[in-house]
Amino acid sequence: MQEYLETHITPEHPYLHALWRATHLHLNYPRMASGHLQGQVLRMLVQMIRPRLVLEVGTFTGYSALAMASAMEPGAMLHTFEINDEQEDFTRPWIENSPWANRVTLHIGDAILLIPAVAGNEPYDLVFIDADKRHYVDYYEAVLPHVRPGGYILADNTLWGGQVCEDLLFSAQRALNSKSSQLSGIMAFNDLVASDPRVETVILPLRDGLTLIRKKDREE
Repeated sequence: MQEYLETHITPEHPYLHALWRATHLHLNYPRMASGHLQGQVLRMLVQMIRPRLVLEVGTFTGYSALAMASAMEPGAMLHTFEINDEQEDFTRPWIENSPWANRVTLHIGDAILLIPAVAGNEPYDLVFIDADKRHYVDYYEAVLPHVRPGGYILADNTLWGGQVCEDLLFSAQRALNSKSSQLSGIMAFNDLVASDPRVETVILPLRDGLTLIRKKDREE
């Protein structure tokens, strides 16, 4: 299925393909990178929303940031936050040598602490969250006040391999699993967003789940 989908969408940009190959050759957990299919979805969402200011929580190798930046209009800016400082030596050159370097600013540090200073007074049109799943609720609450009414938040991995759909008994039996806290974080996030009157939302079954969240206008 994945191969069929990727051969029937717009071809991957050569620079993004080179980054994808380098990620798989040199880094652990290369699956964390968005890749061609999701990258193309992000690119097209950017083309539809036409954001002037974009925020990303969780850079990893920069694939998703660059996929979005490739569709941004002149003068638009994307701020991306990566908490793992060991990632910087790999990621920063790929961002700074890219065709879209003037549209992307990489910040190393905890997004929750840095966002207020970076955000300033101008609201974000689009936010993409793809970081530590245990803190999705915290990231969501941190960024929502900085999103303009009618703006969007995207959250990745919200189906967590389908485990969010398992019954409660089976989920409880997974308590000793090293990833159980990640699953709990995703489930708490999904429950919060689904019941939050400030937004409207839909989950797309793309790869590991992609949630689209729209911040409502006050009069809605």
